[in-house]
Amino acid sequence: MPSEGSRQKAPHTTQKSEDPRHLVDHFFRHESARVVAVLTRRFGMRHLPLAEDAVQVALSKALIGWSRHGVPKNPTGWLLQVASNHALDMLRRDSRFDRLSEEHVPEGGVVESYGELDQVLEDSLLRMIFACCDPRMPVESQTAIALKILCSFSVREIAKALVSTEDSVSKRITRAKAKLHELGIDLNALEKTDVHDRMASVQHVIYLLFNEGYSSSLPDRPIRFELCEEAVRLAMILAQSEMTSGSEACAFLALLLFHSVRLDARIDEGGAILLFAEQDLEKWDLKLLKEAFFWFEKATAEPILTRYHLEAMIAAEHCRGKMHGRTDWDRVVSGYELLCRIAPSPIHRLNQAIATAHAGDIERGIELLRSIDIARITGNYYLWHAALGDLLRVKGDGEGAAAAYRDACRLAPTNAEKELVCRKLDQLQ
Repeated sequence: MPSEGSRQKAPHTTQKSEDPRHLVDHFFRHESARVVAVLTRRFGMRHLPLAEDAVQVALSKALIGWSRHGVPKNPTGWLLQVASNHALDMLRRDSRFDRLSEEHVPEGGVVESYGELDQVLEDSLLRMIFACCDPRMPVESQTAIALKILCSFSVREIAKALVSTEDSVSKRITRAKAKLHELGIDLNALEKTDVHDRMASVQHVIYLLFNEGYSSSLPDRPIRFELCEEAVRLAMILAQSEMTSGSEACAFLALLLFHSVRLDARIDEGGAILLFAEQDLEKWDLKLLKEAFFWFEKATAEPILTRYHLEAMIAAEHCRGKMHGRTDWDRVVSGYELLCRIAPSPIHRLNQAIATAHAGDIERGIELLRSIDIARITGNYYLWHAALGDLLRVKGDGEGAAAAYRDACRLAPTNAEKELVCRKLDQLQ
């Protein structure tokens, strides 16, 4: 069983032998947000655009320099120093530079100003997440700016995650950056009350990041492992930091870990998505499963019940069922019933309907499914039709199931999801 201090391996431990181009791409996704957070913490929120530009310059130099001279021993530290030097050069060219205080521009290197590199990066990123989720900004702006800065999402990815248009997302990001500048947030001044008030928004952003990795919007990549890894790393920071640790943070981490356990088993050799029942248990990460149960036990040590406790419990039951050959569907149904009370959602209701059918009450499952307002499942209409097809197939209504599967196949947003539904239709016929 993992110890309390157990940690996921940080993404920046990539080896020097890797192709520099791939390594720079890896750092763009995993490390740019952390470096931006450190520079913003150092120079002030009003210089956020400068920090972003400096990191882009550093990554461009890395692509050229690492290809010619090899990857440095500490690539993250290299990026941080190059980005910091560029930011300072830009500030020195600004006539307003002399008005920057010594507090914002300390002498010496970036890392020496705040301590060890890992601690600096993670602490700064944590503070930046909570800054982006400042309640003085609209919720949709909080989410958009957090996904852009902290998760390196493209505007297209954010639009998909938020079920919005790219134009709308671009406007939200612009307004959010202006608001952050106006608020003049000091990343060194994060208070315990800020953490408590913003935790739900922060976890929502991380969950969106994980979901985009778990069920990618890209047509040729059904799973984006690097996004799931990044979400787990952020959730790990929440669970281990003195500022954010607690029962809910542990439950949230456990939930992401339970889902991460079977990532390798979710696709076959041809890249097609496999149903849970089709997945090969030998491809599960059993070490990660132990880690998930460790954090779940920590989460349930206190008499607290949140949506993440319930979702983690349901995920844990599915894992147990797969390993032991029998799922306690009554327990899963009870979990979804509670979840629909404390965190109403059409997706939760959809899953409750499916679980109810698996527990033996097909008619009740179909009734629950048809009670859902599918207009509220924007962007995921196909899931409702696919679930209806599954339940009608079990009931024995082959014609109704085929019609539902055809609707789902037509509405599926990616090639992998379309292929999965069409496979069910072929099997039915």
